[in-house]
This record gives sequence, structure tokens and C-alpha cells, in this order.
Amino acid sequence: MVKKLIYLSFIAIFLTGCFKDQPSLHDRELSIELFVKYEDQALKNMPVTLRTNDYNLSAYKDTTDSSGLVKFENLPFAEYSVDIQGEATIQSYLDSTALDTVMVTASKILSPGSNEFFQDTVYAIVSGTSPGIKINELYTCGPPNKFFYFYDQFFELYNSSEDTVYLDGMVFCRMGTWLENVTYIFQFPGEPMGGTQDYPVPPDSFVVVAQDAFNHKDEIFNGEKSVDLSNADFEFRNSLDYGDYDNPDVPNLENLEEGHTLDFMVGVTGDIILIADGSDVNYVDGIDPESVLDCVEYSSSSTHEKDIEDIVDRGFAGVGLIKYSGQSLERISPGFDTNNSTVDFEIIESPTPGYQHE
Repeated sequence: MVKKLIYLSFIAIFLTGCFKDQPSLHDRELSIELFVKYEDQALKNMPVTLRTNDYNLSAYKDTTDSSGLVKFENLPFAEYSVDIQGEATIQSYLDSTALDTVMVTASKILSPGSNEFFQDTVYAIVSGTSPGIKINELYTCGPPNKFFYFYDQFFELYNSSEDTVYLDGMVFCRMGTWLENVTYIFQFPGEPMGGTQDYPVPPDSFVVVAQDAFNHKDEIFNGEKSVDLSNADFEFRNSLDYGDYDNPDVPNLENLEEGHTLDFMVGVTGDIILIADGSDVNYVDGIDPESVLDCVEYSSSSTHEKDIEDIVDRGFAGVGLIKYSGQSLERISPGFDTNNSTVDFEIIESPTPGYQHE
């Protein structure tokens, strides 16, 4: 029930082959100036990396000056992605009179248009790239059908750290608007924060959490487009939902919300999901951002307004996701997390729950 990264070498070979098809010569040059900030503060000595897929070229790297400015000259004219990660001194979240040294991160797509000089400001946030439990895949949109079947939803988690992580007592949430609004909250069995250690996730391992842990291919016409979740590692269970399926061989995440009578269901093409360490289960006043391990906001529409704070996710996964298509959302690479789901996730044509890749 654990998939290892045995296929990474294949991915590397595949990507290398793709880059060989890209040209290395160009006929126009581009200059890029970037101001790097955290809120209103310029970030000095911050490493900045530019990459393009338009040419077979290595990444360009430099650091910001004392005013937070970095310049790249004589670049091939192309679209670039910018990635920033480094250490910064910022005002403390807990004490406005104190300073904290934290890791910050930023990423953005730079599209120069027709102008050969491009200038922009890139805003960094406190990094969410620390290793640990990440949401690696979201299958939400349902298989091809005309009767609104989406009960084969699942979420795949991944341990990106070098240590075993224990899921005991962690909470899985569906969020409304902002971190103050928890619409669903379900908890893994056990006690959080090391209270018990009954549900280990080894390094480089995947865990599947199903809405309902059974073979959904048997439920609908053209079932091959759905997914067999009978071997899921966990399933959501609400004892107040008397019709909620319960696989006796699969451990449950139990509902914590008083009076909530539904199973864990999310929007087929847009919603917010969050996993936290379980230190804050008082859902009435929201989720403590310091307890959040990972958060993904997804939306099929590029014009959807942002609903969750940038501190946990400053982008959207799933732009272009088609409902009842059998498509799924997956991280470009396991553990690759910049806190910007726009660049962290891609749409794949079929779901790939973890145990299928043993």
C-alpha cells in the first residue's frame, strides 16, 4: 500500500529527451528586472533562479541587491519561470516588536509580451516547502457519467521528509472563505503531536485517503474510467451519516464537527482542502495557520477570486479541469511545494492512487 519513487529515473530520462528537442539558438534578446519583496519589505541577498522551456539552456541564477533588485541581461527572448527561496528577517507573527529569521519562497511565470525589457515585482511568502506530509494528488471531478457520480473522490498524501511521519491525530479539512471558516473537519485515528505513533508514513511514501473505500468501477457504466479504492489506506467516516459506507478493513477519519451529517465531499472542480497537525481542533474559530502542513485551493476557472490566505496557498490548481471527465490533479513532482498550487500541480488524464504504483 506504499508506492516508492522507482519511476523517477524514467521521468528524468523523459524530461532530458524533451529538452533535447528544444532549440539552443535565438534571434532576440530580453532584459528582466525583478524587485523581490516580502509584503512591503525589500529582500536583499535573495537567490533568484530563472528557467525557460523554450530553449535547451541551463537555469540563470543571481541574487538581489540591497534594494531587493536583481537584473538579468541578454537573455533569449522567451517566457520564464522565476523561483525564489532563501532566508529573510521579517516581523514576527506573534510579536510585532520582534523579528524572526524565516525561510521565504516565491514563484511566478514571466511573460514578456512583445517588449524586450520586462520589469516586475515578485512577492515572497513564508515558505511552505519544509519537508513533511504534502497533499500530492486530488481526484475530485468524478468519472465520465451523466448522473452526477463523484463518490470516488480521494486524496493522496506524500511524505517528502527523510524521517517517518505519523498521521495520528492529524486533521483533514474542507475550508470555506479564509482560515476562519472550516466547513468540514475529520481527524485521523490516534493522538496528535506524538501522543500515539500507530500510523507511520515512511520517507518517500504515499497514503490514499478515500471518500469511500470500495471498488467504484463496479458502481457506474464505463466503470474503467473510475477507480478501485478498496485498498485505500484510510477512508472518511461520519457516524452521523447513517448511509455512509464503512469498509471494516480500512481505518477511518472521523467527523469532529458537531451536528455535521455528511461524508467528506468536495466540489468537483473547485474547493479548498487542508491538512493540519491536529494541535488545533477548535474549528469554531478556524484553523491556526502555524498548524497547517499543506493546503491546496483548486478551481477550473482562471477568473475565480482567491478564497484562502496566501500564507498557505497563493495560487490555484486545476485551471481547465473538466467535471465528470476522470481527470485528476497531481503535483508535478512529489514533494515539490512552493505554496503556489498554480505552478505545483498539473492536470492528468486519469487518477493514480498510490497503491497502484507499488
